[in-house]
Amino acid sequence: MGSQAQRVWDAITWRMNGYRSMARAARVMSGWDRGQRIPVAIPGGDQVPVIFCTWRRLARLPHILEMLAAQDVPVQALIWNNSPDRDTIEKAAAGATIPISVHHSPRNIGSFGRFYLARELAAAGHRRVVIIDDDEDFGPSTVRELLDSCPPRSLSAWFARTYSMADFWAPVTPAPGEQVNYVGPGGMAADTAVFSDPRLFTCPRRYWFLDDVWLSWFASRIAGYTLLRSTATLEFVEDGLNQFPALQWLRHRFWRYLARKQIGTKKQE
Repeated sequence: MGSQAQRVWDAITWRMNGYRSMARAARVMSGWDRGQRIPVAIPGGDQVPVIFCTWRRLARLPHILEMLAAQDVPVQALIWNNSPDRDTIEKAAAGATIPISVHHSPRNIGSFGRFYLARELAAAGHRRVVIIDDDEDFGPSTVRELLDSCPPRSLSAWFARTYSMADFWAPVTPAPGEQVNYVGPGGMAADTAVFSDPRLFTCPRRYWFLDDVWLSWFASRIAGYTLLRSTATLEFVEDGLNQFPALQWLRHRFWRYLARKQIGTKKQE
């Protein structure tokens, strides 16, 4: 296939993936009370809370828990489970050496589930939280480095970019410590107060699976938090299950939607 034909095919594929995601989100979120509270037991006391979702990467769960147990600061794990295979998750949790709490979601609402757990942490008095993805490897100093890069009223992530509406497809990657307008929640430390704001849970249903775009826009444009690139470094594990590249067109569409509606701007207010 020639380069021009490949570009056309890629454009068609991206749009198809985007429309499928919107249709799935609308179907999954039908009847879901976005503002509901999710009661969850906080397993540890002063240990740093680390949140992540699990769905199709259950085989990696023991490894993730081992990496968390190896951190040079004490941590506890809160897991939002979107998988129907609860036994596998409970078995891995039972074998862990750190405090763990698992919430089995009655439906797969995607990684937005992490924000419900973060809201409960905020209510329990935790001021900061670390969020990771289950397709990342990281070293024993990662949690500490993420926290060190996260001052009050900020969200600081290792995968952080500055996107321009003029050229969304050419984002700028700043130096660690610099301000950005997009943070990927996987590999991020955040002030938990942002998750206490009920407006965070009003993300449009059809874009629900783009929790990264919504959190970045909401935190910086609506709630007034600072987004930063962290000094921490994590590593993506290529397993063919990463949905990020396939949804880039939809991210662009959602970003334009938020700008066009002027959500969080003075004009809207």
